[in-house]
Amino acid sequence: MWCFVSQPNAVVIEVRLDHKAKGLECLEKVCECLGINKECDYFGLQYKTVKGQDVWLNLRNPIENQINGVQPYRFALRVKFWVPPHLLLQDSTRHQFYLHAKLELCEGRLKPTDSRVISKTIVLLAQAEIGDCDDLVQSQFYGQWCEYLGVSMDDEESISRIQKLQSDIKGMKQSTAEYWLIKEVSSLENFGEELFEGRTATGSPVMVGVGPHGISLEQPEQEKQVIPYTAIRSAASHRRVFEMWYLAGVEHSETLLALKLESSLGANTLYRALTEKHAFYSCETVRGAVTSQYIRDLKGTIISIFNEDSPLGKKYVFDIQRTCREVHDNARRALYDQQNKATPTSSTVALSAPEPEPSKSQDSYRLAKLIDALTCRICMDATIDHVFFPCGHVIACGTCAKRCDACPLCRGTIEESRHVFIPTLADLPGFHH
Repeated sequence: MWCFVSQPNAVVIEVRLDHKAKGLECLEKVCECLGINKECDYFGLQYKTVKGQDVWLNLRNPIENQINGVQPYRFALRVKFWVPPHLLLQDSTRHQFYLHAKLELCEGRLKPTDSRVISKTIVLLAQAEIGDCDDLVQSQFYGQWCEYLGVSMDDEESISRIQKLQSDIKGMKQSTAEYWLIKEVSSLENFGEELFEGRTATGSPVMVGVGPHGISLEQPEQEKQVIPYTAIRSAASHRRVFEMWYLAGVEHSETLLALKLESSLGANTLYRALTEKHAFYSCETVRGAVTSQYIRDLKGTIISIFNEDSPLGKKYVFDIQRTCREVHDNARRALYDQQNKATPTSSTVALSAPEPEPSKSQDSYRLAKLIDALTCRICMDATIDHVFFPCGHVIACGTCAKRCDACPLCRGTIEESRHVFIPTLADLPGFHH
């Protein structure tokens, strides 16, 4: 079985698999080819349905059971779970995040609105793509991205700001510019959101965004509503209808959100996105209730009447295996083990040989470990700055602390939370930005 997998920069990778292969085998081969196999959990494979809808391939199910049509099957390698760049340990992984972020900006799915953010984004894109070059090439590049991001070339203030920023970052490495571009777009409101179109019971259109922190709802002429994962109680999909119960208002009354989507596949996809993103970003580990959930086709249902344990026709609903923290920890251990295996043993090193200076990869690893230690364990984005009482755990930022009734670490009741002042990275001795 042949599969063609395209990267965000349109480069296609050919993968040959057994005809009974599952989606995970295809993803692992692609990630190994690109050198991102230690952090492949952040990525997924998308394919287009007959109606043109983008759907994530379920990595736990056989490929041929999910795709209609003839070979070669065509997929797109995309970031499924977006995280800030300091959590990424491999430069190759960071590069794939950059390529996808650039595509999202180009196609308008990531939309910076602040003029300063737009200017900085354009300059970082130019530095990442073409580096230091002559003014003519830069002006052509700026003109192209100003058009994409809605900046007029006649806007003297924006153009002068872009030129000032360009002079400030002159000499910056292209890989460093990629890092800061991801960092810049990670602060955008719609960063990491998967979008769905639905309608309420009254027929009003709703744009639903499922992101790292919860669900956002946008309706015409109404203020955008954000529902955090801590407020969601349950969700389900039935045919074309997606239903979700959540706590709303000061009194935390349980409210039902019912949306009708274009198809049953759309409702199932929204339900899957909500469940998987909630597990990835908000949970310590993926629960068995998620990993074991499956459905059967007609043939499998008939067989299960006589043999309930039969795998025939079984299709897993979710393919998430690890949470954000677990992916980061596993990648860190794998890279550490790989580094130790590559280091010569003491018997092969001369006694008089000086100690080697820390490599760039070692410095990146230590920096990532330090930043991770100061990052909120709930949103995995903001800096830890609150302590829970009486348990005393310091694991959350101020925004997440307000949403917690019980400590996420020990499950103890929170009677009070207080602000604590932890040194920032810039305050730490020996750290240079």
